Amino acid sequence: MKIIKSSEVASYIFCPVCWWTERINGVKITKAISKGENYHNFISENQLKARFLYAGMMVLIIVIINLVIFRFLG
Repeated sequence: MKIIKSSEVASYIFCPVCWWTERINGVKITKAISKGENYHNFISENQLKARFLYAGMMVLIIVIINLVIFRFLG
């Protein structure tokens, strides 16, 4: 039994004939597919840095909001 990826399920829902053609003939690797694969690899490599940056921004925003609130209430 072969495992089906979620992208294959989406392809099947969109067009069952296209899905079957891809399963039988395979997918032609184009320049755009290679570029997209490189982009996804870049994102996965930098995911930890992005999460850290996002958490830092949230902390900074909370601190700024608290300073503004205490400035006007104090």
